[in-house]
Amino acid sequence: MSTTTSNQKVSMKTKLSFGFGGFGKDWGLNMINIFLMIYYTDVVGVSPVFIGSVFLIARIWDTINDPILGYIVARTNSRWGKYKPWILVGNILNAICIVALFSAHLLEGNTQLIFIAVTYVAWGMTYTLLDAPFWSLVPTITLDKKEREGLMPYPRLFATAASYIVGGIGVYAIHFLGAGDQGTGYMMFGVVAAVLAILSAIVACTWTEQKVEEKANTASVFSLKSAKDLILKNDQFLMLIAIGLCYNIAMNFVNGLNLYFFKYVLGDETLFSISMMWGGIFGVLSLVFFKPLIDNLGRENLFKGALIAPVISAGILFITANYAQGSTAMIGLAGIFNGLSNAIYWLLILVMVADSVDYGDTKLGMRSESILYSMNTLVSKCSGALVGFLVGIALTVIGYVPNQVQSAETISGLQFIYIAPTVLCLVAYLIYKKWYTLNGQQLDDIQVELHTKYA
Repeated sequence: MSTTTSNQKVSMKTKLSFGFGGFGKDWGLNMINIFLMIYYTDVVGVSPVFIGSVFLIARIWDTINDPILGYIVARTNSRWGKYKPWILVGNILNAICIVALFSAHLLEGNTQLIFIAVTYVAWGMTYTLLDAPFWSLVPTITLDKKEREGLMPYPRLFATAASYIVGGIGVYAIHFLGAGDQGTGYMMFGVVAAVLAILSAIVACTWTEQKVEEKANTASVFSLKSAKDLILKNDQFLMLIAIGLCYNIAMNFVNGLNLYFFKYVLGDETLFSISMMWGGIFGVLSLVFFKPLIDNLGRENLFKGALIAPVISAGILFITANYAQGSTAMIGLAGIFNGLSNAIYWLLILVMVADSVDYGDTKLGMRSESILYSMNTLVSKCSGALVGFLVGIALTVIGYVPNQVQSAETISGLQFIYIAPTVLCLVAYLIYKKWYTLNGQQLDDIQVELHTKYA
């Protein structure tokens, strides 16, 4: 690895261009997370059990596929570096897959079912191909802890903005773009996502400056066995995996059922836009003021708060559904807690993965950006698929019928499967508090050792 340690300061050009790279990437991801299940059940008319099964099978494949993709990226050697070529190619392929996913209503019968399965698997593969290299850029932009903390709010700010714009305008945009045809509306909204993905990738690849570059022969030391060891022997990364599983499972239940909950339990799906609007405002503000927040509250307290906030949000929505039906103030408040959690959690977890790369460097003598970030992506996708499968089963068990007035038992069931899983966020909190140690002096010592090593 070679680096110029005399100037680790990250330029504003890099912060903005790298940040914008997260905008298109997460626009498409959030469109999938929020709208895909209800598009398949309520527009395409496919059984929730079938869709859940496709989600699960795709992620089983990803347990094999994602580490291999990370390994391939780690061995890439090009004039443009290891990561940028994959960011661009991955976004182009993923853009095609997004449009295809929301084109299933154009087909019928077995052809439609096969098309759904193939396009969803392809989407998952291409998302890893763009996401793991994108975040792998972080340790190559700077080794300095403070500079990283100054850099990371930018991609999270853009990604959070994309998330809440998609959630906030999505219902209205689909109606507008479809002009009364929901299928066309979803597909055209997918085209918007595709264009933004490619545009943001071009900006990120063109203007993001890397000041820490791996030498050409570094990747040659990687083998599949060494890649496995880099994961299993990095105890702090394993703690992040456990935290991520708990948090992602909880939040994927919420994201996957948002429109069902607002449409059938609260009786008005447009109320979801209110929740997303307030969540977006406070999520963006938390990133804009991230530096003073972390300076005054500390990283540990901020992260703990991000893990607890979804439980508070769930409690507010339970009260709203049962005692304050239609209260926009309560819905907005619940959105604020979710928005703060989403923004701060994803910013800090990605910083902590970068810290675990540094930890692995000092402990194992090898850097593993693409390997660890591909595994982090895999955890996110696998938890989403597991939840997608469980949601599909649960909707069937509670007697959900698309586009119909639901029974009292079904409404109660929707409340339970939407709210109860957030308890897993408390499990994530306990894991972080007890077993994650890359804070304070230990992290400072690692930074000093790396600056000496790569001087």
